[in-house]
Amino acid sequence: MNPDIFRPPVIRGRMTITDQGDALVLAGAIDEAAALHELPQRARNGQLVLDLAAITFINSLGVRDWIRMQAAAQKSQLAVELRRVAEPLVHQLNMIIATRGDAKVTSFFAPYACDACGREESLLIDAVANAERLVRLDPPPMTCPECKAQMAFNDFPERYFSFLTM
Repeated sequence: MNPDIFRPPVIRGRMTITDQGDALVLAGAIDEAAALHELPQRARNGQLVLDLAAITFINSLGVRDWIRMQAAAQKSQLAVELRRVAEPLVHQLNMIIATRGDAKVTSFFAPYACDACGREESLLIDAVANAERLVRLDPPPMTCPECKAQMAFNDFPERYFSFLTM
């Protein structure tokens, strides 16, 4: 098998890191065993791109290491892009300002609910395409994947989107 095509994931405790070419995909739990300090060393062309859709949990030690990773990236003058940020990490970005660092969030998941069929789902929001709406704390409209009805944002916009406005 060609090593340039297949890149096995690196397992760090309860988290895996998979190199997908243009981004590092983090999956699982960010905790004391995650070894986030290694991430800046894996940047390419002055940019560290992290896909965070599969993050399921982050504890206080994981937050501490996340902040240290952001500081190391900033010290190395790396541009950090966060893609598909999972809800557990969005909550940390909102609660602890230092978790944001200088990172640019380009997309993130947010909770929506469908009044027509009762479905609740975390849906992906493009933060770049919806920047004007998000600054006004106006959730973008979403269509229910099940019944095609309009879904309602299922949180308080002023709380959930605060990581984008500070």
